[in-house]
Amino acid sequence: MGPGLGQALVKKFAREGHRVAFVGRRAEAIARYEHELRSEGLDVAGFVGDAGKPKDMDRVHASIREQHGDADVLLYNAAIVEPARFVTPSRMDEVKYGTADGWRSHGEAASVDYVVDAFRTNVAGALHAAQAVAPRMIERGRGTILLTGGVLAFGPWIEWGVTSLGKAALRSLGHSLEKELSPAGIQVSTVAIHGTMQAGTPYDHDLIADAYWHLHVQPREQWSPDFHFRADAADGGDPDA
Repeated sequence: MGPGLGQALVKKFAREGHRVAFVGRRAEAIARYEHELRSEGLDVAGFVGDAGKPKDMDRVHASIREQHGDADVLLYNAAIVEPARFVTPSRMDEVKYGTADGWRSHGEAASVDYVVDAFRTNVAGALHAAQAVAPRMIERGRGTILLTGGVLAFGPWIEWGVTSLGKAALRSLGHSLEKELSPAGIQVSTVAIHGTMQAGTPYDHDLIADAYWHLHVQPREQWSPDFHFRADAADGGDPDA
């Protein structure tokens, strides 16, 4: 849960009638989000945990089940997002597209340890979350798992080597989960966002959150392991090139 897409997703699903549990690393921020959203009349609960730490998340999932029951929907939106190359230093101090907030570059080439740490959150955390909710979904014969992917899964951008690697692996994981779980009545889809999210644009967080909701409620014959959120056919090229 963060101030961008995470918050938009929580609001959308809560406004549509779901009781929503959200997770973030910083206790103060989680408490503030919970207070603000509850003041809007939304049925939400915040939990503190790090998606890249399985023991942390075992505790979180147990608490959510105890307080709220089994999950109908899993939205995995956690990621370590930081511009980083693999073997050469970045040529940019900050990566910024349009008027959206920029990202400070990692600077030096990513170490193997850095790549592994990012993988824990960007990919392994999604697997751990799916393993936590899938057994009960299988028992009930229904459920939805939506993973936040990106255009980087289909072709790495110059300044985003580590993030590109994670998004490609996350998409592969989503396809594998879809093959395993769709026969049991569980929808699994990875949402590839083809632009930089910023308010007041075709990539407004609320518009993307609406797309997640429509994926969740769409009929089974429309299920697909990939969903592309793009403003037009030209979106998706590498702006660093």
